[in-house]
Amino acid sequence: MQKLYMEEGKVTRQEFGIMLEKEGKAIYTFCRQLTDNRDDADELYQETMLIAMEKCSRIDGKGNPKSFLMGIAVKCFKNQRRKYARRQRIAPQNSMDEEQYALHIPDAGLTPEEQYIAEELCELVRKEIAQLKEKYRLPVYMFYSAEMSMEEIARALHIPKGTIKSRLYTARTIIKEKLEEYGYER
Repeated sequence: MQKLYMEEGKVTRQEFGIMLEKEGKAIYTFCRQLTDNRDDADELYQETMLIAMEKCSRIDGKGNPKSFLMGIAVKCFKNQRRKYARRQRIAPQNSMDEEQYALHIPDAGLTPEEQYIAEELCELVRKEIAQLKEKYRLPVYMFYSAEMSMEEIARALHIPKGTIKSRLYTARTIIKEKLEEYGYER
């Protein structure tokens, strides 16, 4: 197995490339979920990787570089949103319809009707997650999509692990209540 990190725990540029191959897809998927738009996700991903490359000597290779990269992505996303809000206050523009990406459930022996209902439910959950406040939405994306542990999320967002647990619980409760309003029960 190839040794990924240097002895002292800091990542070199060459090792950063290896890390990028390993974690890049998860980071891009996370950017896509944050922005809900392919072009914005591409821009966020590129900005995240540029900043990470500049700071690669500060990445602790013995820790979890994925949480470090996710933390950079979150900071870049928040900065982009602040810049957009500032521009909108100065010179408002009509927002264009965001590209919606289709969600496809693999056929697991479901009837067409069951397949449609499963896809509809997933789309509904995705929309409800997108409606959550950012403080709930980010941990949900990081936990379920990026498959990060609560400790990793806490490090990336610079908040206590207990706060992450609480926010995930609250997010699940909100989504469950919304689904019950739509008539879905578990």
